[in-house]
Amino acid sequence: MSQSYKYTFSVILALVFLAPIFFVPGGALSLAVAKSALLSLGVVVLVFSYVYESWIRGELSFPKHNLWVVVALLPVVYLLSAVLSTPSSLSLLGYTLEVGTFGYMLVGSVVLLIASGVTVETGRHLQVLAALFASLSLLGIFAAIKIVFGGDWLVLGNFVGNMANPLGSWTDMAVAFGLLASFSALAIGMIPMRPAVKAAVYGVFVLSTALLVVIGFSTAFGLTLAAAIFLFVYLSRVEKDFLFHIKGGKENFFSRPTFLPIVLAVVALLMFVNPTLSETRGKLNNVISEKFEVSNSDVRPTLSATLGISKAVLSNSGLLGSGPNTFGQDWMIFKPLDINATPFWGVAFPFGVGFIPTQIASTGILGSALWLAFFALLLTLALRTLNKVPESRAVRFVTISTLLVSLFLWVSVIFYVPSSALFCLAFLFTGLLLSLTRDHGLVSSYVVSLKENTPARPVALVFMLLALLAMGYFGFLGGKRTLASYHFEKAVRISSAEGDHYKEIGDELMKALRFNSTDIYFDSLSRLNFSKAQAAANSKEGDPEANKAIFEEGLRSSIQAARSAVAANPASYANWIALGNIYSSLVPEPLKVEGAYENAKSAYGEAMRRNPNNPELPLFLARLEIGKGNAEEARSYIRSSIALKEDYADAYMLLAQLEIQEKNIPAAIASTEVLAKMAPENAGVHFELGVLKYSNNDFEAALVSLKEALRISPDYANAKYYLALSYTQLGMKEEARVELEALLTANPDNKELKSALEALNKPKSR
Repeated sequence: MSQSYKYTFSVILALVFLAPIFFVPGGALSLAVAKSALLSLGVVVLVFSYVYESWIRGELSFPKHNLWVVVALLPVVYLLSAVLSTPSSLSLLGYTLEVGTFGYMLVGSVVLLIASGVTVETGRHLQVLAALFASLSLLGIFAAIKIVFGGDWLVLGNFVGNMANPLGSWTDMAVAFGLLASFSALAIGMIPMRPAVKAAVYGVFVLSTALLVVIGFSTAFGLTLAAAIFLFVYLSRVEKDFLFHIKGGKENFFSRPTFLPIVLAVVALLMFVNPTLSETRGKLNNVISEKFEVSNSDVRPTLSATLGISKAVLSNSGLLGSGPNTFGQDWMIFKPLDINATPFWGVAFPFGVGFIPTQIASTGILGSALWLAFFALLLTLALRTLNKVPESRAVRFVTISTLLVSLFLWVSVIFYVPSSALFCLAFLFTGLLLSLTRDHGLVSSYVVSLKENTPARPVALVFMLLALLAMGYFGFLGGKRTLASYHFEKAVRISSAEGDHYKEIGDELMKALRFNSTDIYFDSLSRLNFSKAQAAANSKEGDPEANKAIFEEGLRSSIQAARSAVAANPASYANWIALGNIYSSLVPEPLKVEGAYENAKSAYGEAMRRNPNNPELPLFLARLEIGKGNAEEARSYIRSSIALKEDYADAYMLLAQLEIQEKNIPAAIASTEVLAKMAPENAGVHFELGVLKYSNNDFEAALVSLKEALRISPDYANAKYYLALSYTQLGMKEEARVELEALLTANPDNKELKSALEALNKPKSR
């Protein structure tokens, strides 16, 4: 029995160890793509090995529990929802097999189902737990080095800065360290260890707890606090017969199994409350983050905002929602208008407050019901497990540890959105928990013989064949997407190099598109071709006719690629804006093209349908009208933009530019004054305001604005020049002379300065 599913178990062990730390050195693949490739390949190998070893074994065996059924139905519901969404490709596999797509739910469900069907002995479960402990410990060492020695350490082509890491976001690291600290406390509290091993585990506990504090993620503190309380209750009640023996055979408070859970609970509670130390120093989290130069900004919609989006989506698509991985689109359409008053007015949040609350909008009533059933069944299974713990200490430790990891990660899924690695571990350890409960007799088994001629045998054989074909195709798609991402990343690296690399970048983008025709690649190709067309149009070298041909070809290719991006993902407002921007640039002279105005207006209109409360979109239309020469229509769109966001600086700047163009200086001054109030430390805005006031012959007011510009930027030469002119107009010649002489010292060859100074020094004729 110990040798059953040998290869399948090896794949599971590899996934547990590699999922948190895997990356491709050198930056050939982004971290998200590398994780996607690992999970795609891992699940394909897992299915093939499981089917092969089940065939050799002569039977299929899985737990007879409703949780198994619910998990098997999850990808089915996600598939139905994805097929009905727009675009379905975004919901099926996304760009990089994002958490929440059908493809990812298929991966997670398959991992859980196979792990639950693999019967393994306690020793193997200990190996899985040891792999998780080792992997997360390596993450801890990596994070500590980055924080202590700075972001220039361990870059490896991927991790620039002291917050970049192999797991995902900094918040993922906090959750992982909370889990590692809890697991370490449980291990020390339950398992007798040699002094060296015990010291190492203690060291990991201290390191993970310290890193948890440094990162400062409130959700991780809450999860860790709950886990510490659970460990305290369990160790004080169930494990009370286990005593630590110290010199003299006596026990004290520090040697009790509950000591570390108490320490962890106190630390987590203190950091979760986050008290204010003083008015000058601020809150505890801020003081610690400033000390270690770590900034963990966790920005996401609130629960009420998430539920508000869900309510709006369900009113249109109640049963299956808007589709997996489409919350960002839903947010743009239904977001609250008061979001525009925040710095995050333009952010298309891909998730709500947490993964599970987001699924209400994404998968509708059917998907939400499945997730509710999943958590209800998981909680029931956990309670049954705790009510009937095994007598063997090793088996108890394996069971409680697996339960701890599973519950910790699944509760985190409710309150935030984990990385693909952590989410995969949640599925995997839940499968192992089902396997353990089946081994303990808490859950019965359903066995299908592959050798005997039973009615279930042909169904099982067909299912196994279909599973192999499906996973083979899934692996094929995953491989194509990985190759596409590789070529796209290569194009990005080439574009950052000096020189003209249009051909090399274009070749890499075309290779990426051959493997995966996604809107991101089409958009990049469109921008590249438009840049090439602009360069040809502005070129003063070469044959004019040849430059014209290059311009026309680049323009045609740019429009074609932009239209392809829209076709690939018509639900993305950004794709419509990109198309509109190309046409908009062809409205004014000298690039004026017939029909460009109408096409731009149509594209911007489609963008506004998909993002109606975005104040930036009316400005695109305003610029289009300015290019067409329609000043009054442009003013109307600018007013619409300001109505959506009263403090939108770009709108006031465009309005000022329009009024200057229309030679309406008083209106331009009024708009720029508003802009100056919104950007009080922007020297350029104060300079522009000073120049406008000077042009309006309000020299005293011009002095005020120009002096403010110089206060912010003392070396602002143009501001000094107009300040001197203003002094001259006010008859303050000495002050003007000081400014001009200072400018002339810095610019001794400037003829305009010399003329101004000579005119100032010239005595008046009597």
